[in-house]
Amino acid sequence: MVIKESSVSVSIPNELLPLLRDLANGKSVDENVRISLAIGLFVSKTVSLARAGEIAGLSLNDFIFIVKTKNIPWVDYTETDLDRDEMAVQELIRNWETNDSNILPLLGDR
Repeated sequence: MVIKESSVSVSIPNELLPLLRDLANGKSVDENVRISLAIGLFVSKTVSLARAGEIAGLSLNDFIFIVKTKNIPWVDYTETDLDRDEMAVQELIRNWETNDSNILPLLGDR
């Protein structure tokens, strides 16, 4: 997706510039602001991970790397997701036990 840009002038106190640089690690103040804005929008769940990467002007992998280095969770794995996964595993085990399927040769030597 191509993002149309507008030029906006924003005054930032000098003491915030190092913090902005630390948060975003961009090559310029403009890049740091874009990345910081993208992080904020992603954390507030205003935009998706992919959209935040686009806003930051980064590839999805690069944006994920940045949020990971800032210890920001980039995957939303809920308690409900865990419960569903546990039920699916239990169902697979039951099916395997009742069918006594010959699944071990499919798994190979592990």
